[in-house]
Amino acid sequence: MKRRRLIFAAFSVVALASSFVVSAQPSPEEKQLRDRLLAYQQAWNRHDLAAWSSFLSDDIWFTQALDFYGRQKGRESAETLFKSNFADSELTQDVKKVRMMPDGTATVAMREVVAHLPKTDGKYKAVFESEPVIGRWRKDAGVWKMFFFTSHKGWALDELKKDGVE
Repeated sequence: MKRRRLIFAAFSVVALASSFVVSAQPSPEEKQLRDRLLAYQQAWNRHDLAAWSSFLSDDIWFTQALDFYGRQKGRESAETLFKSNFADSELTQDVKKVRMMPDGTATVAMREVVAHLPKTDGKYKAVFESEPVIGRWRKDAGVWKMFFFTSHKGWALDELKKDGVE
């Protein structure tokens, strides 16, 4: 009798693990978004402002710091920030979690590294690591675009909690 229970328990664990693996697979929408995230990073690293900003919605709120007054809203503001702070940098974003939201948007939690050029003797001039950072994406005319971003740790943590991303 004990052996049957043990065998049944083993099969139950295997079945549960199998269902977890299947459910852990990203949906087609999430896969498409993850592909866009990679392309976003590649556009940044080519230092191509037009290509990079094509990933942003017109009404993006793109900030590194807590922006109570919305001064960093709009694609033009993000482009100015890119030109002044990021045009001479390389970006690495490690996606930690993607949450597809009920309204069709997606919240992305990431670890981000911005390394400023030039690189001398294998070392960058300056390196800034941020975790978590948050990006919110939505489809505009069928294409994923970022409409919110912050690397401010406290704000990112609050927003991730609000979106149920933990």
